Parts: sequence; structure tokens; C-alpha cells
Amino acid sequence: MNDSLRDRLLTDLVRELDIPDNAYEAAESRYHDLGEWLRDESKAKIAQFQPLVSAQGSFRMGTVTKPWKTDHHDLDIGCSLQEGITPETCTQYDLKHLVGSDLYTYRSERRIQDEPEEKHRCWRLNYQDNLHFHADVVPCVPHSERIQAIIKSRMLQTGTSPLLAQDISKLAVAITDDRHPGYRRLDHDWYISNPEGYARWFESRMKQAHALLKSRTLQAKVGRIEDLPVFRWKTPLQAAIQILKRHRDVMYENLPERKPISIIITTLAAHAYRGEFDLSDALIQILDNMCVNPSEPRVPNPVNAQEDFADRWKSSEGRALRLEENFFVWLEQAKRDFYAILSPSDYGMLPEHIRKRFGVSINQDLMRQISGTLSPRISSPALHIKREMVPKPWGR
Repeated sequence: MNDSLRDRLLTDLVRELDIPDNAYEAAESRYHDLGEWLRDESKAKIAQFQPLVSAQGSFRMGTVTKPWKTDHHDLDIGCSLQEGITPETCTQYDLKHLVGSDLYTYRSERRIQDEPEEKHRCWRLNYQDNLHFHADVVPCVPHSERIQAIIKSRMLQTGTSPLLAQDISKLAVAITDDRHPGYRRLDHDWYISNPEGYARWFESRMKQAHALLKSRTLQAKVGRIEDLPVFRWKTPLQAAIQILKRHRDVMYENLPERKPISIIITTLAAHAYRGEFDLSDALIQILDNMCVNPSEPRVPNPVNAQEDFADRWKSSEGRALRLEENFFVWLEQAKRDFYAILSPSDYGMLPEHIRKRFGVSINQDLMRQISGTLSPRISSPALHIKREMVPKPWGR
């Protein structure tokens, strides 16, 4: 398969996995509407504390895939009270229920059928519409300057540029969690989170694709890439993560509790990416270089190196579920499957292989062009498949 057909195949695959732009726009309208309502002093009690509402997670980074075996989209939203409340003056319980009280009123005014559902760290709003969103709203406050300085120092020690470390550390927040031992008492030692800082770090990884992002700004007629919504950047890194997450979802369809979590896949892929322009080259680079540390932290949070995204691997539950082994089993299977797609020995089996591994069908005209390719060899380096672990059948 030549380079052009190979990248067209992967692009078509991503097109099948991606959600439509109007779904991103609907998500934006959700949190913008919530933010405006919470800042209205005639409606919301927390308006006096200057709430800042923003998207988090895959919607923030443009890596959402169509739901697999469900019709619900998960939208993570941060609700940070910028003024008047600190961990020294308010308990986590009080902050969470202060925000929750307003969400109950918001739900009533917006005629959302179900009442807000309390989770460990957030309140869930279940929207009843054709897009089937549920929004997880996380109450939080900006973390102290002391914590911000510690985070900045840790980032500098891991090689982050001083400017990026400075910007990201200022975005750290203290979140509520009803499992925290100090949840109901005044305790400055709240859990640290930094979803917006993580998104900024992720953007810095995408910006290695300089030429591609320059073309995106020209096409969109904007002055700089930051003026374009992140989901419109459409970088190979974003697309590769979408493909890898769907591969994981299908592979662990019957064992969802054992599957590698998205934040680990996203973090390792972003670290491995080196600005490749072509999606196939990006996938090869990422799959060959998704490196886990041999000692703790195994997969450190790039914006808080003390946090280990793989901390469940060593827990009793994680050992019972064999989470570490399942990560490496998935990674090796992903390498084998992408090698089979990018360098197939039987073109006639390619459509069925893609359907089984990703749950989608590829454009038939493109498949006919691919099946007419004279040589199965590809010009890019083949995946370096390690043989230490033999993947097990797909959980079936």
C-alpha cells in the first residue's frame, strides 16, 4: 500500500470515529450556558465568588470518539470559584454542596428531567436531548501560591520550559472529594488537580506539528492557532489518540474494568509524538515509544509529577484486575493490528479486520483502490513488534 492510500485509509477511519462538529459546539453551548447562569447574581448563590466554568478532558483537547456500545457523551466541566473561598476558610463538603445547591436550581430552570447526581468529586447533570450528554461538574478553587510554586519546581525538574511551567502551575486547583479524610473539616491539604494545565501541556505537544498548524490557521483565516477551537486543529496526535482509544474499547468490550484508562493512553502518546505530519508516521512513532517508567511514578502526570496516573496498578484491586499486564497486552496487540493494517498480507481481509478491531466500515471506493495495490510493502519503517508478551484473544 503506498503512502497516499495508507493515510487516506487512516483518515477515513478517523472520520468514522470522530464526533460531528455540532456535537463539540453543543458541548460548548452547555458549559457556556451553565457559566453564564452561575455568574448571574439574581439566580446563583455562588455568583459572588466569581465562578469560572470550563470544559475539561477529551472535549477540551479534541480527542473525543463516538461512544462505543452506548449513546452517551461524557462532558467534564470545572467550576472554579475564583474569589472568596479557600481550603482554609471552607470545607470540601460545604463547597461541594454550595455548588450543588445552585445546580439543583439550574436543573429546574433548564427543565433537565433528572436531579443532579452526586459523585465522589462532582455533580452529574443528565441532559435529555438527541445528543445524550451528561456533564460532570467538578467544584474547585484555585490552589495556594505555595502549591503552585511546588508544581512549577517539579515541572522544571522534568525539563518543562520555564514559561510553560509558570503558566501551567498557576492553573492548579484544589478539588472536592468525599473520600478525602478531611472532607468535612477545615483542611488545607485538598487533592490537587490541573485539567486546564494538562490541556495546555497537551497543546504544547501538538504544536510540534508546526507546518500543519500553520496551514490550519491559513485555511481558517485566523491570526494564530489559539484563535481556532482545539477540536478544529485536527493534528495527527489527536487522531492517533482517537484511533487508539477506540481500539482499546473494542478489545475490552467484555472486560471494560480491565482496559487501560484514557489518561494513560493520552499522556504516553503525547510524550511520544514528535510532530509527524502524516497520521501513519505518527501512529508508528507513538506505538514504538509509549514508554512506562520502570519505577514509580510509572506514568507521571506531566503537570504534577508526584501524581501517578498508573497508581491503581499496584493497588489490590489493580493487581486482581491485572491492570499493568492488560496495558502491555493491549499495547502489543495494537502494534500487531496496526502492522496488519499498514502492511497487509491479504487485502481482501482488510475491511473485515478494520470492522472487528474498530467497529466501523471503511469507504468501499477506497477499499477497491487499496485492493488494487500491486505491492503490500510500505515505504515507512515497519512497527518494531516486541515479542516478550503474547497478547491474549480479545477478552472473548
